[in-house]
Order: sequence, then C-alpha cells, then structure tokens
Amino acid sequence: MNGLLLRYWLQGRTILLACGLAIFGFMMLRVWTITLLGSEEFREIIKHFKDFEKFSPVPFSQLITYTGRVARTFNEPIVLFVILTWTISRGTDVVAGQINRGTMEMLLGNPVSRSNVYWGHFLVTTSGTLFLSFCAWLGMVVSVNLNSVEEIIQPASLSIPFTTFKIPLSTAEPTILHKPMVDYVHVWDFLPAITVIFAMGFFVAGFAAMVSSFDRYRWRTVGIVIGFVIFQQSLRILAISKPEYNFLLNFTFFNPFDPEGLVNVWTEDPEQFWQFWQYGLEGSIRLSALGCHSILLGLGLFCYLLGHWVFCKRDLPAPL
Repeated sequence: MNGLLLRYWLQGRTILLACGLAIFGFMMLRVWTITLLGSEEFREIIKHFKDFEKFSPVPFSQLITYTGRVARTFNEPIVLFVILTWTISRGTDVVAGQINRGTMEMLLGNPVSRSNVYWGHFLVTTSGTLFLSFCAWLGMVVSVNLNSVEEIIQPASLSIPFTTFKIPLSTAEPTILHKPMVDYVHVWDFLPAITVIFAMGFFVAGFAAMVSSFDRYRWRTVGIVIGFVIFQQSLRILAISKPEYNFLLNFTFFNPFDPEGLVNVWTEDPEQFWQFWQYGLEGSIRLSALGCHSILLGLGLFCYLLGHWVFCKRDLPAPL
C-alpha cells in the first residue's frame, strides 16, 4: 500500500504543486485588489446595481464590508478552476486512466488488491484537495496581514431633509487614514469557506472516480465529468435568473457550495450556522453549514463507494 501511495503521489505531484502555487498566488493578488477600493467607494458603485442583487448569494450590504468581499474571492472562477483541475485530473485516472495507459494490467499482476489500488488513489486525491484548500486560505491570510486599507473621514456636513444633498460645514479636505487590513478582516472567519471548498472538491473527485470505474478511455471520462460540471453550473445560473426556475437549485451541487453565504452566517448568526436548513429563495432548498457539508461529502462518499463496487466487480478490458 505504501508503494502505491508513493507511486500516485509521484504521478500527481507536479499538477498538485502547480495548482497550489496558482491558488496561493491568486488569493494574494485578489485580496490585494480589494484594498484598492474603500468600503464607501464600493458602496457608491454597487448601489447602481441593485437589480443584480438576486444573483448574489449574500445581500449587497454584506459585500460592501471587507469581510464580505474577501469571502467572495473563494467563489471566484479561477479558484473553482484550480480545484476542479486537480480533482478531475486525478479522479479520472483511478481506473480509466490506468487502463488507457496499459498500466492497470501490469499493476494488478502484482500481489495487490483492487481495493488497495482504488483507495490508494482516494487517499492521495483527498489529501491533495485538502492541501489546495489550505493554500487558498493561506494566500488570503498572508495578503490580509501584508496589506493596509484607506479609511476616508469626510469633514462635517449638514444633510438637507428629504434630499441627498449635504452642506459642508468646513472647507477642510477629507482625512485619509491607512490602517492594517487585519483590523477589518478576521482570518478565522473564513474557515467555513475552506471546508466547503474541500467538500465540493471531494464530491467532484468522487464523481470522477465513479465515472472512471465504468469506462476504459480517460479522454471520454474527462469529457463526461466536465460536461456534468458545466451542466450543473448552467442549472444554477438559470435558477437564480428567474424566480419560477428557483426549484432547479435543488438539483445542482453548486447550491450547497456557498462560501460567501456560510461566512456571512458564521459572522452574523453563529447559532444558525450549525443548523441543517436555512431560509432560502422561494421553491428552493437553502442549506446551512451542516447541510451544505453533509450533502457534498455524503454524495462524494456515495460516488466513491459505487465506483469501488463497480471496479471490483467488472471485467477489465485488455490494453489496446
């Protein structure tokens, strides 16, 4: 078993280290860009897009805060791309990849069981997913501690009732203060985002391993899994676009994958965080932290178990 783990680690180390470096660097850069725009400036910009609030998993009032904007970085397409690159590349290699390369027959010719082959892949893939999740959090932590933000204090003014106009009471320029970002952002508030990223990656890796256990061609397995992910994302976009399609959120794994929402609940209402259900859009199921993690991890484990059963029972084709 140790030999298998070493073999799988050597096979995946290049892509794992590349993905880890990419997600760490992106999180550092993305958090730095947040410091370029203060909360008040961002408020002025976002108030013109109130009609698009329905596309946001959290209220715009939460996105105005530094915590809300940092939480949004965990749902950026590049973060998803990095996690999916690792999980799909390794999950599809469990069975179909090794049959496609012609190494499965030679591997099983040794005194090693199919279970060891399958679950050895599982351990390496799962450990890599956990490592990438930690890299995302670490990149955020480093950037938060290195950067500072501007706080603009406007001179005193008098508001005119029933209007948005203000009469300045002083001719002084606004005072600009530079404060460490860590004063506004508590890095431990983002642990729910990290755990749900891991849970999402665990599910996709399990689904890829399950599809791989049925197939013999890795290229076809990769295509099926990528098509499934795109279809699931399309369902989510359609569901949040029009209220009458909200029920489609119940059929996509991107519904429980909600890092911004979990961070918001964790910081605003910790008691509700540990509940299974949470209020949601009409016609949809909105899960709280326990529900989100349970659904993703449970489905991922089910896929792994089904894939293991198929792999152990099927007749493996001869290599081409």
